[in-house]
Amino acid sequence: MNANPGLPDSPRTTVVAVVAATTAAQVASVLGTTVFPVIAPELAASLDLDASLVGYQVSLIYGVGMAATVFAGIPVQRWGACRTTQVGLALGAAAMLLAMTSNVAALVGASVLLGVGLSVMPAASSHLLFRFSPPANRNFIFGLKQTGIPIAWVVMAVVAPPIALGFGWRWALAVVLVATLATAAAMQRWRDAWDDDRGRVTPHGGGFAAAVGTVWRHAPLRWISVTSFFFSFLQMSVATFAVTMLVEEMGYQLVAAGFLLSLMHAVGAAGRIFWGWVADAIDDGLRVLVGLAWTMIACCGTLAFLSPAWPAWLVTVLFAVFGASAVGWNGIFFAEAARHSPHGRVSVGTGGAMAWNYAGVLAGPAVFATAYQLVGSYAATIGTLTLAGGAGLLALRLARRAARAQSPDGHAVR
Repeated sequence: MNANPGLPDSPRTTVVAVVAATTAAQVASVLGTTVFPVIAPELAASLDLDASLVGYQVSLIYGVGMAATVFAGIPVQRWGACRTTQVGLALGAAAMLLAMTSNVAALVGASVLLGVGLSVMPAASSHLLFRFSPPANRNFIFGLKQTGIPIAWVVMAVVAPPIALGFGWRWALAVVLVATLATAAAMQRWRDAWDDDRGRVTPHGGGFAAAVGTVWRHAPLRWISVTSFFFSFLQMSVATFAVTMLVEEMGYQLVAAGFLLSLMHAVGAAGRIFWGWVADAIDDGLRVLVGLAWTMIACCGTLAFLSPAWPAWLVTVLFAVFGASAVGWNGIFFAEAARHSPHGRVSVGTGGAMAWNYAGVLAGPAVFATAYQLVGSYAATIGTLTLAGGAGLLALRLARRAARAQSPDGHAVR
């Protein structure tokens, strides 16, 4: 799909502005989700709750996000992608304000608001990036925007704890609230130019049936979406239990284990940019994803044999390689999902694809926890994730075959 309706009127400065704005919005929206796991001990103590309950809150956020994301095409088409992004950020700010009232019901409501706010971000940003970015650099640009998620984790891990300990956990939420509103306000200057296609993108709507139908009717998009389920399943499983595994089975101190988790996400952020560049250079994003799938499988298989006898440098290298692959794939996924969406329906197609992604985020940690109860070892349970990697690899091969079948020259590329 080569249509690029926004490009003729899009100078380089506009492309830079779109990338900067969507990346900033990505960071700001994810800050609201990441702040709660980081301040969980302080928040739980003030409410007389077990800090482990934060896991259920995160599941609620992404559960709501998964349910709502299939409707994300509606506001993008009616209001425009820029305004939709602003609304998503405003919902995140409202969630922080509600959570400050310090009761469980308010936290539940805040989680719902966060989930709805997050649900519109991928479709809105994909619409803007696909419209204004040059096809030759699209994977790189999508990868650059996707660095927002690991950046948000790193920022909250550094900023939130000292604020929560020094001034109280509500001030950590206040910082997120201000950052979110400031980002939404900063985007207003581009609203008229970026949303000039609102109300006329497509006559077909963008609800649940449209999103699900769009994904299922287009074979490459369908199998790319299935791939994202297994990749996010694998990624979130390791990210959720890596620290616990390192502390309980490897004898690491909490700070050292946290450093490795931060390293994994930092390398993943760089990987999203690098792999996007590689995908553009070889003109085949799906081929790069195949290579990343094999790397994930190899890392999970190696982690199955992790033991306290391993030298620290080897564990560090392994986590870095895992981050480059299992955290670094997302940018190419968004670019390929947008490219294989029907003309004029990028927000609907990516919204439907994200439902599969969120499903993997939801299912991964829960299934992993159940498998751990049966296996009795975190490292060995990570080894079983090679099955998820293999399933993702199979889905990728089907995606490439379907893309080849639809391409006039028989190649699964642009």
